[in-house]
Amino acid sequence: MAEAEEIVRGIHRESDKAVAARKAELLNQKENAVNSLISGYRTRASLDGKKDALGKKRAVIDAAFSRAYEAMQSLSAQERKSVCESMLKQHAEGGETVLPAEADRAALTALIAAMPEKKLTLSGKSAAIDGGFILLGGGYEKDCSFRSLLATVRDEEETAVYQLLFA
Repeated sequence: MAEAEEIVRGIHRESDKAVAARKAELLNQKENAVNSLISGYRTRASLDGKKDALGKKRAVIDAAFSRAYEAMQSLSAQERKSVCESMLKQHAEGGETVLPAEADRAALTALIAAMPEKKLTLSGKSAAIDGGFILLGGGYEKDCSFRSLLATVRDEEETAVYQLLFA
């Protein structure tokens, strides 16, 4: 009987050890799963925060370039003429038809008359743009609108604007 009781106690000790080992294993698995979930939530929250901040920064940059476009639109007639002259000199190869924005028609009429060597023709129609002009050549079209000019500047300077605003 004593020997049987000792065997039973040994079985209980081994069983308790096995249960304790399994319990520790399951507790470890639970802690790993919880830590993994928390880490995943933290990562997603961090990414969402960065995405939100980037969206807000993008909105600030968009607003800055929108204000720049509005400033271009509010230039004086002489300043608009100067911008158009610069674009004509840079983009007109010669012989094109100039399709002006209605707001810049008078300035472009004077500029074309002052550049007879370019052999430009002023279109009787106006372009559906807010400022600048469109050059129509043999088989090509060049958008020299104020919006296009600002888009080019934005492509070239957006990184510098970002650094200026957020660095």
